[in-house]
Amino acid sequence: MKKIYFIIGTLSNGGAERVVSNLSLRLKDNIEREIILFGHDARIDYPYKGKLSYLDQYKEKNMVQKVCILIKRIIFLRKIKKRNPDAIFVSFLEYPNLLNILSGYNYNSIVSVRNFMSVKYKNGLKSYFWNQTIKRLYNYSKKVVAVSEQIKYDLIENYQLNKEKIEVIYNSYDINRIQKLAGEELTDEEKLIFENPTIITVGRLDYQKGQHHLIKAFSYVKEKIPNSQLIILGDGDLKEDLITLSDKLNIANNVHFLGFQKNPFKYIARSKVFVLTSYYEGFPNALAEAMACKVPVISTDCPSGPREILAPGKLNENINYGINKNFYGVLIPTFNEKNYENMEKHLSKIICNLITDEKLNRFFAKRSLERVKDFDINKVVKEWENLL
Repeated sequence: MKKIYFIIGTLSNGGAERVVSNLSLRLKDNIEREIILFGHDARIDYPYKGKLSYLDQYKEKNMVQKVCILIKRIIFLRKIKKRNPDAIFVSFLEYPNLLNILSGYNYNSIVSVRNFMSVKYKNGLKSYFWNQTIKRLYNYSKKVVAVSEQIKYDLIENYQLNKEKIEVIYNSYDINRIQKLAGEELTDEEKLIFENPTIITVGRLDYQKGQHHLIKAFSYVKEKIPNSQLIILGDGDLKEDLITLSDKLNIANNVHFLGFQKNPFKYIARSKVFVLTSYYEGFPNALAEAMACKVPVISTDCPSGPREILAPGKLNENINYGINKNFYGVLIPTFNEKNYENMEKHLSKIICNLITDEKLNRFFAKRSLERVKDFDINKVVKEWENLL
């Protein structure tokens, strides 16, 4: 029986973690699977199938300790590989990828790249470190799995990775399960929110996701649709800043920070529109999952993923932003320092259109479901099984 090890920090609060969950649940039964986490206190919010194991229970406090812990983890993982020379080791995200490659036996090591790295790591010592590890180490792996064609191009052009090693496999979604979870009941307090037209976004509360732009755009929406509501799902370092911004704009009573939710779908499915305001992505799970909930979506045309999802076949073309019925959702330019105020107002107008025009809302709801079927888990898992 073939054995697969998945290497990842936790099984909570992230797109990569959800992909590991989905793969562990849906791979063929003749494939033994084991998930390696970093510590016994690692959060587990997503379902999984197979054995769980842990590298250690170390806590990093300073740079010296981090280096020591890295070395210990490499040695421990190498021992696991030595005991299982025929197993495949698949890692997700930069730190697990580093462990996977440095622990050797790279003829069976697969790393997964899930972000547009040249944008994510632009400046600073940390960026220099991760850029060098990608450039100097990833070619030693058996395969590099990129979650979008744009990421593959980025790895070839900016990191000189061997294009023959790179396989593009899009993220997968259990559409039937998502739609089942979408039907779960809300609390009475939550139901009150959805008595009004509701906008929703899902993601870590950090700079990458650009939620501050959505909050500002929502302040304009509220001028046109006074009873409108904004739900923000997710946790992160910027939560207090975003709450303060809502207070400053006098919209705090209409902005609901509901934190990380094991089942975000019951909120998404009851919303009028989903909005993604990221500066960069890999292949945005939250966007595709909103589409599986049959909700119209708006997204920045950030690298990478949104254009491949909403405007397939237009990757290298100039496109007209805004409401385009040939697309599967609405693409807007990525926010920058020069245009962000005008773009926030532009975004607010599109949101208002999708809320007030029921026919248009139903059209893009139908387009959402139509497109996301291309990423159904049964189809994508077969691609992983062929690779493994």
